[in-house]
Amino acid sequence: MLCDNESFLKTQQSQRAHAAIGVTPWHVPPRSPDLNPVEKFWAWLRKKLLALDLKDAVARRPPLGRRAYTQRVRNICATQRAQQVAAACARSLKRSCEEVVRKRGAATRD
Repeated sequence: MLCDNESFLKTQQSQRAHAAIGVTPWHVPPRSPDLNPVEKFWAWLRKKLLALDLKDAVARRPPLGRRAYTQRVRNICATQRAQQVAAACARSLKRSCEEVVRKRGAATRD
């Protein structure tokens, strides 16, 4: 099982639960985007937001407030393209996991 470095995953109770069902946790190094698909999606989203912010700055529009910026994020996430990017991130996780299993926990490419 691939897992992040959350402290609750290292408690004795969690370790006993994992052992009881025969699961061996593989701890992912911090900030390992190849093993964390949400990091890839966040990178794509940040890039989209930065482009829109730059477009606003060039057009000399005032900066968005918190509510408007939140709506901008929601609007981007609701697009068909965002759904396609999220699906691609999930597919890449599957490939990365298969590679980690093949290498018995070794780091993946990227």
